[in-house]
Amino acid sequence: MTRAHPFPATLTYRLLPDADDLSAVRALLDAYRRIPAILDRIRLEHGLGADVVALTALGYRPVRDETSLPARLVTLGIRDFAQASGLDPATITAMPLDDKLFSVKGPSVIALTTLTGRRTMPYRVQGYGGPWRGSSSARLVVAADALTIQAGVTVPQETQTMPETILTRVGRIIGGLSNAALDAVEDRNGLAIAQQALREIDEVIEEARRDLGKVRAEEHRLAARRGQLEAELTALPDKLQTALTSGREDLARAGIARQIDLESQIEAIDSSLASVAERHDAASKAVQAALAARRDAEHRISLLSKPQGRGGDPLAGYDDDAARAGKLERSLRAIDRATGTAAATAEAGVEDLDRLHRDHVIAQRLAALKQGRPS
Repeated sequence: MTRAHPFPATLTYRLLPDADDLSAVRALLDAYRRIPAILDRIRLEHGLGADVVALTALGYRPVRDETSLPARLVTLGIRDFAQASGLDPATITAMPLDDKLFSVKGPSVIALTTLTGRRTMPYRVQGYGGPWRGSSSARLVVAADALTIQAGVTVPQETQTMPETILTRVGRIIGGLSNAALDAVEDRNGLAIAQQALREIDEVIEEARRDLGKVRAEEHRLAARRGQLEAELTALPDKLQTALTSGREDLARAGIARQIDLESQIEAIDSSLASVAERHDAASKAVQAALAARRDAEHRISLLSKPQGRGGDPLAGYDDDAARAGKLERSLRAIDRATGTAAATAEAGVEDLDRLHRDHVIAQRLAALKQGRPS
């Protein structure tokens, strides 16, 4: 079992932005530097000190309206500056972050929320430092010569094997056992081995389709919930105006609090939707790759079944095999529609679209070959 150190350590990511990414981050910092002046103005108007709750209640909307900062960054920024006043904006070089404002998307890419939306940029791990002492889970540091994110992370003392994803399994099937077995043309049991490999590919196809279905269901659920929250948020301004007109400042205050909560939830859902979109893309690629592997396996099995055909030409019979595979897939879809099993009508439509696109690409490449151009 994995054990961890009792206190988080500081992990530094060195971002490697392009010119547009760097410009977006600097614009974000410029907007963030305006928060202290806005809070100082609110303190003076309402006679406030360092009351974080009061500053958040009275300052959230002005800060959001005047800076266009993401909702979470506004909340974290007010908390950061509640204890300070009269700051020189030029001295501010870091901004607080949380898992809604940035996320590590893989071994080479980080996603960061800016004024113009979420941007992805490459990074490298600079290394671990001492214990994390920040009030937020991470900080974005904008220096003259470097752009870094410092985050508090729990350092495991033991590592665990990461589970194999469907996409990596498809890659293993295509590049490993299946091709090795199907290449054994001279093996006397080559046909049996190839058929076993084909069955394994079919299992992967079904698993990939299930994963894709789960991702689509999650995507629909998140989109529906976002629509509900957006509808409620859209209706709030009129209600707030009515409350103020009626002299019910208590109701207006409660409505503003609800407005803040709704905006935070919508931003969180947007972040989740971005993550789901990436998983949807990976799952779709897994399905397409597995179907391509199956077509290749069907063709090779056909060659093994008819070793005397067409002088050993590796492309011989491919059109016939593709036609048979198409008939098989159409038959399977007909059975699925009748029985309600894995490949439902919607899935069949997506596969038809994929096949249409593939046929179009084939036609384009064939035309290029006829004209003597590289495909």
